[in-house]
Amino acid sequence: MMIMNEHEREQASNEDPKPPKASKRRGRPAVNVSWPENEFTAEEIYDALEKKLSRVSIHAKINKALSSGELRTVGKIKPRTGRPKMVYKRSSE
Repeated sequence: MMIMNEHEREQASNEDPKPPKASKRRGRPAVNVSWPENEFTAEEIYDALEKKLSRVSIHAKINKALSSGELRTVGKIKPRTGRPKMVYKRSSE
């Protein structure tokens, strides 16, 4: 068993045994969504992307765009039965 003093421990912790690698992203590649100029619903985006993203992921991207000001809510479609659908539009700013 090797005993190190405090100075030797500092030197050992400062040394990097592995050379730094280029950062590589793991997982699925990101899907960029280009928002249409006219009014749209999340379902229309889901169909336009040919189901490459889940509905939850599309809603997450819409919520992020709403909070950043990229999109705005312009209305709500209320069907006779079922949940209402929000209508969005790209901000003119």
